[in-house]
Amino acid sequence: MRMTLSIPDRIARRFQAAVPAQQRSQLVTRLLENELSKLDDTLSSACLAANLDKGLNSEIQEWQSFDDRVEE
Repeated sequence: MRMTLSIPDRIARRFQAAVPAQQRSQLVTRLLENELSKLDDTLSSACLAANLDKGLNSEIQEWQSFDDRVEE
């Protein structure tokens, strides 16, 4: 898949000077994979922490106990 990204000129010039053209996509892919993995880990940790929060779980149970049916 092709993508178009905006990168500050200063960074783009450094990138072009430091990384050969045939290696740029591979480098960007590796950097994105690393950052996305970190983000996934952060989100997973936050989810696990929320699942262990007894107060939050109690509140969720309370909300889920409401009967939302509409009576005619």
